[in-house]
Amino acid sequence: SVDKRYFFYTGTAWYFKKFDTKPVQSGNKAFIKFDAVFYKCEIWLNGKKVGSHEGGYTPFELDVTSALKEKNVLCVMVDNSWDRTTIPGARAVDSNYNASAAQVYPWMNYGGITKPVELKIRPEVYLSNVKIHTDPDLKKGTATIGVTSFLKNTSASATTVTLTIHVQDESGKFLSLFKPFKISIPANASKEVVVNGNMAAGQVKLWNQDDPYLYTLKAFTGRDTLSHHFGIRKIEIKNAKFLLNGELIRMAGGNRPADYPGYGSIDPDSILKRDLVLMKSAGMELSRIGHHAVSNDLLDWADKHGMLIITEAGNWQLASSQMADTMMRRKFQSQMREMVERDWNHPSVIAYSLGNEFYSHKPEGQAWVRDMSKFTKELDATRLITFATNIVFRDYIKKPEDEASQYVDFISANVYANHDKWVSRIHELYPSKPVYISEFGMMSTPNKTEKDRIDHLKKAIAAFRSRDYVVGASIWAFNDYLSRFPLSNSDGYRSWGVVTPERAPRESYRFLQEEFSPALITVLSTKDGKLTINIKARTDFPSYVLKGYRVKAGDKTVQLKTLKPGESQELSLDISSLDKVRQIELIKPGGFVVLRQAF
Repeated sequence: SVDKRYFFYTGTAWYFKKFDTKPVQSGNKAFIKFDAVFYKCEIWLNGKKVGSHEGGYTPFELDVTSALKEKNVLCVMVDNSWDRTTIPGARAVDSNYNASAAQVYPWMNYGGITKPVELKIRPEVYLSNVKIHTDPDLKKGTATIGVTSFLKNTSASATTVTLTIHVQDESGKFLSLFKPFKISIPANASKEVVVNGNMAAGQVKLWNQDDPYLYTLKAFTGRDTLSHHFGIRKIEIKNAKFLLNGELIRMAGGNRPADYPGYGSIDPDSILKRDLVLMKSAGMELSRIGHHAVSNDLLDWADKHGMLIITEAGNWQLASSQMADTMMRRKFQSQMREMVERDWNHPSVIAYSLGNEFYSHKPEGQAWVRDMSKFTKELDATRLITFATNIVFRDYIKKPEDEASQYVDFISANVYANHDKWVSRIHELYPSKPVYISEFGMMSTPNKTEKDRIDHLKKAIAAFRSRDYVVGASIWAFNDYLSRFPLSNSDGYRSWGVVTPERAPRESYRFLQEEFSPALITVLSTKDGKLTINIKARTDFPSYVLKGYRVKAGDKTVQLKTLKPGESQELSLDISSLDKVRQIELIKPGGFVVLRQAF
């Protein structure tokens, strides 16, 4: 799709790859894993059809043992077209929706093999997945680590294997949490095995946005090994507020459409990391981030550098008739399952979203949220559940039972106007639930300047700050993106971004960097070659405990003490050697400069 010869091409494309491999030894199985193919595909190996898949953003794998040879031709047919049966896709037209917009794909349908492909050789008895659940005791400083191992026996006879689980901390030290034990698995069967281990207080280090501490778990069964990173952290909701490890948090965030000139949605490592550094440096730390399953690389980065992510499966504005359709429900559940089973070990993932901007007040929308919430909780009960609503604050919602937000753990709302009125209305309806602003912002147009946008954002953020039940707010959008949607720019872009398509920061990015900083810096004096400043941790939005932060002026850097919301620290820095460029920087752990202030 990014090849200019096929720009906007919609339909079928064929991919062929020749490769050599060693013969599969007796007692082994061969699989081909696709991390993502957009949108539908059929796969042949050496002329034999080995499988198919629907869903453009989630992984799948196929058993190719019987088709694999020493010299191979892999053939993949990909179809990136959409209609009213794809998720996401066209919307079934009703009397309440713009007919032209309903039939347009919501963003660019970048077709093809968009993520890595891997040939995997496994023994006949292997680990298909592991699920790691951590439950810290915040008072004692201890933690329980639960591990569910998913084993498969693809052989024709029953077998017994020994399951061994190792856990290491960041220093590489082994923690003795689990003893090896034997498991019997019938022929051609699967088995789930749950074990729990206890971690002593001296072994527990909690994961958070400024100290994203990761452990490594390795599970072994004979010749097969699976390895995952995980973090120990506790997300709670109390009195309409978010708590991370027992501490109140209110955080800003950003939505990031996966779109870059020349690469589309492929997300090369260099672009992905640059984007995430820009987001983290602008205080965008609590984000839904996308309308579909995001890449595993993105979540790995968020785990390592400290971002809180709400991942979403693809119900983008489905009509009531589509949400009531059994086939559509099963397609959504398939995509949700593939996303959850891939993402459930990421400490950065704190919640699952069931969709975006559908008719959540109608019976079909309410049933969708009720049923899909139950389905998702059965897959993973350790995360919160939400969906992005643009209905809940409407004047025709008179009581909590009138809208599907009654079924979720916290309210996610896309609010683009009347911020004071509409956010207050949400709280009136659901006073015990936190409110997360999943989208807010303004598109830049020939009639709307950056000044207009900043004025709009300033009023919105003021409304969020004044309401302590607003636990987060994510700008739409971090970056501009291509679209066929009505009212897009003449170049095909929708200019909602605070950075350009090529990621040049706009004035609104710099404005948000200051507004999303968790601390304020006040210059008290600049006398006698000394800079005296006061650093105060915000009490409103965003706000959380600041630990490990630094302040830099010129070549002088000072470590700050731990600051709880509302606490401050006064510093004096020698600036006698500074030239005309005078600037203070607030630096987060990890080296992210989140505030630059001239003096």
